[in-house]
Amino acid sequence: MKQVLNILQDSTIASKIGKDKQSSFWGVYKRVAEEHDDEFLERYTTDMDIVLIFSGLFSAISAAFIVAMESNFSPDLSDITNSLLKRHHRV
Repeated sequence: MKQVLNILQDSTIASKIGKDKQSSFWGVYKRVAEEHDDEFLERYTTDMDIVLIFSGLFSAISAAFIVAMESNFSPDLSDITNSLLKRHHRV
């Protein structure tokens, strides 16, 4: 914590606010925290855009494969017909 205090007191990021050291610290801390938060939000907003694009592309490709494979999931009617004809022929 002392190291953070020293860095913030010597920082040129923000001007000194307040008359005593404690109010000056909190003024500088607020500005540094806001800069950090803004960078954090910008970075993760960009990451979220990438995730949304990826999930959209993934769902589109998955849907295309499912549509292409849909015919493999339904039974072949000629096989059913041949099976019924064989049963009927035996009886």
